[in-house]
Amino acid sequence: MSTDVSLPDEDSFRSAIADLRSDASPTNWALFGHWDDNPNEIYFITSGTAGPEEMMGRMDDARVLYALVRMEETFDMSTTVKFVYVHWVGKDIPYVRKGKYGVVHGSIEEYFNPYHISIDTDNTDELTTEYIMSKIQENTGTKSKVLEAGESRNRPERGFTSGTTTKADKTGATPTKSANLGSLGRQGSSFGGVGGQAKGGAIVNIEEEVTAAIRDVRDDSHKSIWCAIGYRDNNVKNPLIVLGTGEDVEEFKPLCEDDVIVYVLIRVTDIVDDIPTVKFAYVQWVGENVKPMSRAKISTHKGTIEQAFYPFHVNIYATVSSEINTRVIMDKVQSASGSKSHVR
Repeated sequence: MSTDVSLPDEDSFRSAIADLRSDASPTNWALFGHWDDNPNEIYFITSGTAGPEEMMGRMDDARVLYALVRMEETFDMSTTVKFVYVHWVGKDIPYVRKGKYGVVHGSIEEYFNPYHISIDTDNTDELTTEYIMSKIQENTGTKSKVLEAGESRNRPERGFTSGTTTKADKTGATPTKSANLGSLGRQGSSFGGVGGQAKGGAIVNIEEEVTAAIRDVRDDSHKSIWCAIGYRDNNVKNPLIVLGTGEDVEEFKPLCEDDVIVYVLIRVTDIVDDIPTVKFAYVQWVGENVKPMSRAKISTHKGTIEQAFYPFHVNIYATVSSEINTRVIMDKVQSASGSKSHVR
């Protein structure tokens, strides 16, 4: 199946994007979909001026849709425009069809660049203004970290910071060899189940070594700046294991063959206002020759696996090696953080 995507009505598509990006236009969202449900053709559906809540009414559980949303963030009395790319995969789409749409997603995403953050969802609760702004503020570092009264008493222990150690439960039991995938990289996590399941996701088991690999990447003092995770024997029914770790971003690329699925966490350093800041990129690699049934299966793992790698600053879906080199990864990180230079 081809990964190329065409625009049957290119003029209306590009006009809609240009209108949304124009500071002079009141349009703040635009919605796109597949022409006659053909995975290789996309077109402009509609746009609006009343924000994400207006757009939510257009989402369809039986369709794959794409949206670009224009938001404004105010910080230190300065207002900046942020663009959000939305990838909607309806709950009612059969697994095989999801796999076919997944093959072309990397090509489709290019039509919406540049944007600051991406949201992959099948839930309209994640398309509200409040939710989107929360994600933007998390990404830019402007979100308030002050806890409301009483929140600190109920706030669970953070589970994603570098150097976090595993704790036994109150009975003194030690962790099992398989970790709860949903517990990695999330607040209030515990370690020791045999599988993890996020809301709307399927259970996925992993080897204990995976938790250590993710933790090492988050540890600024550790030499590993990336870890690659995949299914044992490349079988999506098997547990997730560590495929490799390394000190150079380019080193993980040989693991990304055209018939495998790989999840990668990468630590990079971005310069913002002359200050080095650590950023994390999450890469989901799905090779062009991965079978449709496997693509469909991993779509049910998506929420649970993303929990394992969270938090991260950018989410990169890749199917060809040109999408995972150092330049592309840094370009996406800098676009998201606002540090990318636009001087030509």
